[in-house]
Amino acid sequence: MSISEIVTWTVVFILATGFVTVISTAVLMRRAKNRPNDEPKSDDKKDDWDKDSWAHDDWKKGNWDDK
Repeated sequence: MSISEIVTWTVVFILATGFVTVISTAVLMRRAKNRPNDEPKSDDKKDDWDKDSWAHDDWKKGNWDDK
């Protein structure tokens, strides 16, 4: 195998690798663009404290210090 053949096959390999990289990146970017959004809705971003059955100032009303 001569030097020119080695250089030729090296260039072919580099071009093929680049082509596969570009195509796979384009496919993955399209999939990511079409994917449904996983961000929580504005209601879901609220803290669980707001949904709790206890009032925020319940500790002030409970006379907990008198025990």
